[in-house]
Amino acid sequence: MYLFKTASHNYYTRICLPKCARDRGFPFDLKVSLLTKDRRLASLRNLAIAIELKHLIESITPQTTPLAFKQAADNLVNELRSAFDDNKDNHKPLATVPIRQTTTVTCHQSSPVHTTAIVSLKDALASFVESKTLQSVKPLTIHQLNSRIHHFIDFVSEKTVGNITTAHALGYRDELLRQGRSPKTNKDFLAACFQFFKYCKLMNHTSLNPFEDVKVSSKASKRHDEQRERWTLKDLTRFFHTHQFENRDTEFQWISRLLLLSGARPSEICQLKLSDIQCQRGIHYFSINDSDEEKSVKNVHSLRQVPIHNTLIKLGFLDYVSARKARGYTQLFSYVPANQFDDWSKSYCSKMGKYQTAIGMKAGQRPTAYGFHHTFIDELKQQGVPEHITAQIVGHSNNTMTYGRYGKRLSLCKLANVINKIHYDAVFDKYSHVIANADT
Repeated sequence: MYLFKTASHNYYTRICLPKCARDRGFPFDLKVSLLTKDRRLASLRNLAIAIELKHLIESITPQTTPLAFKQAADNLVNELRSAFDDNKDNHKPLATVPIRQTTTVTCHQSSPVHTTAIVSLKDALASFVESKTLQSVKPLTIHQLNSRIHHFIDFVSEKTVGNITTAHALGYRDELLRQGRSPKTNKDFLAACFQFFKYCKLMNHTSLNPFEDVKVSSKASKRHDEQRERWTLKDLTRFFHTHQFENRDTEFQWISRLLLLSGARPSEICQLKLSDIQCQRGIHYFSINDSDEEKSVKNVHSLRQVPIHNTLIKLGFLDYVSARKARGYTQLFSYVPANQFDDWSKSYCSKMGKYQTAIGMKAGQRPTAYGFHHTFIDELKQQGVPEHITAQIVGHSNNTMTYGRYGKRLSLCKLANVINKIHYDAVFDKYSHVIANADT
């Protein structure tokens, strides 16, 4: 039993570990060379080694790590093989034990082995969140991670990190699919769990990341270009061509126009300072930056200069800026970061939702403030603008080797020419007399 022979007629002992241990990252089996081609001698050595290895496997506890197991197995086998009769067998003692998959175990009898402490999932999550906070991760991102990982913790029956297996991860994946979320949302939930267990593995709370190979295979119901809702011309006309829009406060009106004609994200517009409205060689532009502690951008690609559309200037935007400066303000708009996520655009989006309801745009069936960003990008696409130019304007990364790594940023003059290709004549025709006066 457990005795096998290689093609070169050398004998070895092989014992498989139970599935519950393999699921935790322990090796599939233990293989130990018996250092002989003599079957009688191999049988005797097999008995001695097999019984000790069985004891070692049975001593695995929930606190045992795969690394500790491997160390204990190596030490035990080296000790047993050192007792082989070297003169009789004419073999040199081997130093290590060949184990198919490198992992860990607990100690056997008198050989103490280091094991990881029992860490609960909730305690590990609290530590993970604190680590993310120290890395200056955005509050909203931390909230999403915390919420998604809690969803997994509530699902699983096990309460300690070390007991979570790949079987739990697969079961959770299937539960997400049953709950009917979108493929992207399911992917985000699994990615949060992957991050969490990667952290736990680095902290030595567990020996494996059970979510490492767990993927969502469901096909998306929409193409990529259909997954971001844009504003139709009909919706835009309805939004800007009502008396209710004229009755809204000036800030609401300007933010709405700026979003439509700049491609900027709502939070980027709402956090602008008056000093961010700048001019270079006759071209006025928005400087989107995170130069102040309270300001933030999505990523490094979001730091950029966006020329101000001619239509905005003709409608009197620069006059609005001058009036704010004359009154001693520092912010372009009066909105401040709201809620625990320091969301600059929350107040505007709340007002926008109420306004849309007032003009008959039903919740859940209407485009959002962020949809202005998607609409702007689609307008440039329809104009045939190269992707790397659009990426610079709207603050996206450009991952191509030629332009992404070696290409330099385009000048404000070239960007202004591109932005001014966008026209919403049907949207702003009611202001045509204002624009005509500005031209003269």
